[in-house]
Amino acid sequence: MKIFIDPGHGGNNPGAVSQTGLKEADVNLDVALKLGRILTTWGYEVKYSRTDNITVSLTQRANMANEWGADYFVSIHCNSNENPNITGTSTYFYRRGTTAESFAIVVNNNLVRQIELKDLGVFAANFAVLRKTYMPAILVELAFISNPNEALLLSTNTFRQNCAIGIANGIAQFTQ
Repeated sequence: MKIFIDPGHGGNNPGAVSQTGLKEADVNLDVALKLGRILTTWGYEVKYSRTDNITVSLTQRANMANEWGADYFVSIHCNSNENPNITGTSTYFYRRGTTAESFAIVVNNNLVRQIELKDLGVFAANFAVLRKTYMPAILVELAFISNPNEALLLSTNTFRQNCAIGIANGIAQFTQ
C-alpha cells in the first residue's frame, strides 16, 4: 500500500504564521515526517512531496503522487482564521460520494479521537491537490495556528506526534 504524504506549504510559502512566529510549513513538515515513520514501521510504502523546507507547486505535488502510483494522498495543514477564537480539526476531500469522502471521515474521526480537539467535520473542497490527484486524496487541517491555545499545542513535539498517530490510525483503519 502506497501512501503519498504532502506537507503543505514550504520554501518561499510559510503558510499561516502564529502570533509567536510558528510557521505552518514547519509544523506540517514535522507531522508529515512523523506520520511517514509510523506508516513505514507498519509496512506501508511512503513518499513525500517534500522532506525539507523547499518550494513545491500544487501541480507538482499532485503529479508526484500520480507518477508514483500512490494508493492514497494525504496533505497536512494547519488552519487559520482572522478570528483567533476559532478552534478545531477538519478534513477535506474533492467530491461527495467518493472513496475520498469515506477516507476523510475515517481519518478525521481517528485524528479527533487522538488529539481531543473540537471536531469541525469533513468538507468537500476544490483544492488543487485534491482535484488533480488520481487516487483518493484528503487534506487534513490539524488545528488553528491562529488560535493561541492551539498554536501552543502545535508547537509541541507531543501534540505533533499525536497528530501523526491519529492520522496513521485512520489510514490503517481505512486501508485494512
